[in-house]
Amino acid sequence: MVLLALFLPFSAAASPWQQKAPFAEATIVYRLSGMENGEEILYLKDHGQRTASYRTASTSMLGMTMQTKQVEITTPDWIYTFDLQEQTGSKSVNPQKLMMAEYEKLSAAEQKTVDENARTMGMSIMQGMQGTVEEKAQEILGYPCDRTTMMGVTVYSIHNTSIPLLTDSTMMGVTMKSEATSISEDPVDDQHFQFPAGIEPQPDPEADQMAQMMAEQTIAMLKDPEGFKKSNKSMLMGPQGEISPEDQQKMEEAMKSLKGLFGN
Repeated sequence: MVLLALFLPFSAAASPWQQKAPFAEATIVYRLSGMENGEEILYLKDHGQRTASYRTASTSMLGMTMQTKQVEITTPDWIYTFDLQEQTGSKSVNPQKLMMAEYEKLSAAEQKTVDENARTMGMSIMQGMQGTVEEKAQEILGYPCDRTTMMGVTVYSIHNTSIPLLTDSTMMGVTMKSEATSISEDPVDDQHFQFPAGIEPQPDPEADQMAQMMAEQTIAMLKDPEGFKKSNKSMLMGPQGEISPEDQQKMEEAMKSLKGLFGN
């Protein structure tokens, strides 16, 4: 699912880090089922530049049921995460802000190279994972959705955005599903973007420094006309953009360990 999230921006027609939702404001309600059962409500403003997610769910693991009550607020500058069960909060810099800052330092020619390399990388990742992408494969709640499938996960996202309306996952016997049940384009109250009472989000300077370094390295690699080919040899991908049998086995073993943690 993380890999799919990374790929979705690369498949868009515009710059990988400049996307706009087809609505100025919206409220999307999701039903969660499978290993995790519950509901998530996503509020969007400014064409998706600001979002607030409220997730309430229960997860069965090792014969026990865990309750989750989480709030995540995203702005162009920061990502705030709050655990209402533990009454804790954290803040981290929005990686897109760092990416755009590095991207805007480039010349027009370098930006074009970055865009091309980003989309090429996305397609190579998909091919290496035996993934597929089909634009406007299905209409959900009145919105045309692109279907992205990879490693047992299928995501239907609003065309040329990373806003999912249906996520269906079956891996190693573990199933998870998130399905949008309604979308309203009515104005969204700013109260949904306020911090939960009594919780002050704590910064993580080390994580922010790491994110800055990753942004610099990623843009430096993507602006190099041969950067993707060079990176291909140093990542999990083989020279032809495929995962080696050894790395495939490691991934399968990791999935088995995950299945052991969460049960059948």
